[in-house]
Amino acid sequence: MNATSPQEEVQLIGNRQMLVDFVFEAILSLLLDDKIPTGSPLNIDGLAKRFKVSSTPVREALARLEATGMVRREALRGYKVAPAPTASDVDALLTTRQVLEPAITHIACDNVTPSLVAELNRFNKELDASRRGGDRFADYRAYWKADEMFHRRIVESTNNEFLLRAYSSVEGHIQRFRLMVHNDMSGEHTVREHQAIIDAFQANDAEGARTAMNKHIDGIRSRSSNLTKFSDPDGA
Repeated sequence: MNATSPQEEVQLIGNRQMLVDFVFEAILSLLLDDKIPTGSPLNIDGLAKRFKVSSTPVREALARLEATGMVRREALRGYKVAPAPTASDVDALLTTRQVLEPAITHIACDNVTPSLVAELNRFNKELDASRRGGDRFADYRAYWKADEMFHRRIVESTNNEFLLRAYSSVEGHIQRFRLMVHNDMSGEHTVREHQAIIDAFQANDAEGARTAMNKHIDGIRSRSSNLTKFSDPDGA
């Protein structure tokens, strides 16, 4: 039996990751387009058959979705679609972001490079171009991805693995929130708020970058507070 070369190993890993990404987005589309109701079980074998893949990429995709809070895994029962977040959940998430991201942005600005500014500008232009999207996940995927990459690139630029881990622990929930509010909250305000952060980076103004990120998350909080889709079970 011939041994696999390092190049072949890399290709196999890459192909496997692409397959997991495909299954992840396919299940995500079903969830976001309301093809699978809240509380429904997610049968691994059934999904594997539906997407014509083995059970392994389905398991990995569901594990990634569990990190977003969109699905839940119960012992001996498998995965099921999780209920939508409540207003309290959203408030807690935004409070966490307000603690983490302004400080992260301040540190990242100390490490600013022309290439980082160029990347952030590119993500913001992509976000602006795709913000009108549509009602289906396929229509607003580009917006979601651009927003995700804008914020993640700032975290990565801190060169601090502990901050990256802290952010990664809530990043999935942030992604879910973005997906849920796209049609209600995407707009010029997000582009403007991102641009204020970029301008501060370009000016090497770390304090200004911190303030701009804080204002951005304040804006998200203000806009989300008007959405009736987020409510607490007791009606509070």
